[in-house]
Amino acid sequence: MLPDTAAFDVLHVLALKGMAATDPLVAGSRYEREDVLAELEKLRADGLATHMERRGLWRVTPEGRDRHAALLDEDLTDDDVTGHDVTGDARDRLRPGYELFLPLNDRFKELCTRWQLRDGVTNDHTDPAYDRARLDELGALHEESMPVVDRLTAVRPRFGRYTDGLTRALTRLRGGEQQAFTGVLCDSYHDVWMELHRDLLVSLKIERETEERDRTPR
Repeated sequence: MLPDTAAFDVLHVLALKGMAATDPLVAGSRYEREDVLAELEKLRADGLATHMERRGLWRVTPEGRDRHAALLDEDLTDDDVTGHDVTGDARDRLRPGYELFLPLNDRFKELCTRWQLRDGVTNDHTDPAYDRARLDELGALHEESMPVVDRLTAVRPRFGRYTDGLTRALTRLRGGEQQAFTGVLCDSYHDVWMELHRDLLVSLKIERETEERDRTPR
């Protein structure tokens, strides 16, 4: 039996992605495929999502975004959903994890640049030693990041999916799948990391421009 939060969980993943095929939504929500499809059909019936038949993609509607924002606000001000006896807005408990995430995010973005570029030109990945060094750096960053994600997961269990997604991407990368580092729309490490960042911004009601402005040295 699906938990009471299933409808929100599926809408949350779809709202973060904006548009996605079924499989990434299944992986993101961590429910069985048939259950996710059933929830997506309910969202479509309610006008919160549409399905682009020819492309096989689901897309959140403006009404879906509004509904998601309301449900997310309700979720993050309801401390009973975790089953823990805690007080205070859940956003207050997410924020320390977000603050720990920010310097890791800076390092990750810089590492992505060095994976894609070498000496100012496109990295053609013909130097195994160079790529291996970057993978070692990513592995170290991954180990530092997991306790931060665990801290977020302790506040809201749905953040645990980022542990799964990042670990899967790193495993694929170590297995020789180069696009699993910075590839686009392939559940690469970069894809999952950026979605984690977006989840934090949405959950904490922080605009990306505001984040960048606040962190720019004056």
